[in-house]
Amino acid sequence: MSSKSSKTTAKNFHNQHLSEFMNWMFKLTALTILTLFSAASAQSVIKILQFEKNTGIIDKGEDAGLHLGEVFDVNRNSGDFVYWIGRVEVVVVKPKVAGVKMLTQAENATIQPGDVLELRQRETIAAPEQKNPATMSVKKIERSANKIEPVELNDAATLSFRTKKVIFGLTTGLAQPIKSSSQSLGLNFWVQFKTSDDKTRAVDMTHAYTTSVGLQAYCTLPLSNRLSVNLSFDYLPLNVKSGVETTLLKYGKKASASLVKLGAALDSRVYRQFHVGLGAGLIMPQATVKDSRQSITAAERRLGVATNVAHFLPLGPAAWLKSSVEYDIFLDDGPAIHYLTLQTGLSLGIGKN
Repeated sequence: MSSKSSKTTAKNFHNQHLSEFMNWMFKLTALTILTLFSAASAQSVIKILQFEKNTGIIDKGEDAGLHLGEVFDVNRNSGDFVYWIGRVEVVVVKPKVAGVKMLTQAENATIQPGDVLELRQRETIAAPEQKNPATMSVKKIERSANKIEPVELNDAATLSFRTKKVIFGLTTGLAQPIKSSSQSLGLNFWVQFKTSDDKTRAVDMTHAYTTSVGLQAYCTLPLSNRLSVNLSFDYLPLNVKSGVETTLLKYGKKASASLVKLGAALDSRVYRQFHVGLGAGLIMPQATVKDSRQSITAAERRLGVATNVAHFLPLGPAAWLKSSVEYDIFLDDGPAIHYLTLQTGLSLGIGKN
């Protein structure tokens, strides 16, 4: 009887310790899972969902441990680089989202959806040399195995075109009249001359010219981060049609013509490096027919309007490749003269951002 009782006691003792051990393992497992979950939540990325003017919404809230008054740096990831875009403060906290307001922003950047938030206490992004964050340029942060060090951004391929520089540029490209009447250029005249047999000949120069490769020099004066005034000088040499040229050469005469335009336009940056512009200008076509004895010149001055779309491809800290499409309308006495130009060329910036 005592032997049986001893076995029962030993069994109960074993079951009790096994139960305690299983209970302890369960608690340890739950604690581990909870710790990992908390760590994952704490380390989850906080992103901008929406941002307009000075306020926005982020994708984490009270459930992720956010509190009113917390200050975050806003960064943008691009390949192996991180850029400081601005700084925001939490002003509204909801369970799943929160509202933020902008405290400061890099002068040549805009906070956008997808930008990443990082607590202000973390020193990996801060640039201690900068005393006034409002005047900071976008920073490039080089990643290494042990640390992240901020350096000035010299890679213009990642630089936004938001700049306060004065831009000087030179472009060249083709110009094409949209309508056949455009080839008159407002120069409606005939050339009359006598031949060797004392007969009078007349050549119609109204449609004698076609366009060729043109040249544009321009200066862009910034008004704000998005608006600028573009002053331009265009020179477009004109080619004489082969049939007219043959007729003139037959009688010992040569013809030449050109088109000069002085214009001013208001340009607006609509998306990153894309600009659109609308302007007006003075159009001055001129044609000359000459021989060894005399020269006949016809010139006009007419007003015109133009609209353009341009793309600035960064080549360096203050250099861009500008490609543009421009539609010109010259206000002729007769039908309006329509031209389309496609040009590309180098632009250089002078001044501070």
